[in-house]
Amino acid sequence: MGKLAFAPVDFTRSGLHIIDSGTADGRWLVNLREQLHGKNNIYVGTDSVEKNLAKLSYPDITLEVGRIDTPWPKDWVERFDYVHQRLVLPGCEFIPVEEAVKNLVSLVKPGGWIELLEHDHNCPTSGGLDRADAMVRAIFTQNGFGYDYPLRMKGWLEDAGIVDLKQEVIDVPLGALNPNPEMAEKSTWQVTSAVKGVMPIARGPCSILSFRLPLGIPPEELEAIPDYTNREIKSRGGIQRMYIVYGRKPL
Repeated sequence: MGKLAFAPVDFTRSGLHIIDSGTADGRWLVNLREQLHGKNNIYVGTDSVEKNLAKLSYPDITLEVGRIDTPWPKDWVERFDYVHQRLVLPGCEFIPVEEAVKNLVSLVKPGGWIELLEHDHNCPTSGGLDRADAMVRAIFTQNGFGYDYPLRMKGWLEDAGIVDLKQEVIDVPLGALNPNPEMAEKSTWQVTSAVKGVMPIARGPCSILSFRLPLGIPPEELEAIPDYTNREIKSRGGIQRMYIVYGRKPL
């Protein structure tokens, strides 16, 4: 998307406390750290899947297991100048999503910023993502979550007391539509990996979500979606529409 942070955080300051919820291997934190070299900041990353967490050798970056739908450590409340989260909300299982957003807001210092980024699975120009997006829409419809959640993020943040809210919508070119060969290859791999990660939910009984999803898609077509997505993103490309919402906690 061309930038690491959209919220107008004052990165000229030193000693910032920054958290990335859903950090996976911590790459976003590492990249931000490199961009802000020498600022003596504290970086924290959390992810619900322990095996995703890389073993980083940076003394100012800490990666921990954590979920958005379970309580945050009490000493994290109002600790962070910048709370960042990307592609995590659909993983909220144990509490309503708006409550998870409110809990995330509790981590922000007064005057600090929060930023949420999510993928819109109803993009009319998704290209090679068309079948994967249709599968995800079916899953989110049947589990009651709803696939319009990116459009609701701004309201959830507003209800949680965040002000100076801004929303940006960015279409990210994938695969053949990305003019940068390295990014074209990387985006194809990332999207294909993400689709494969959704397949256990789409197939049926799922211990994580404790329900069965009769999607109405023939098994052979369902199983072909990851390979189809990989092939189509490589050949004709795709568009990942991202909703980015950020705002500030009042002083």
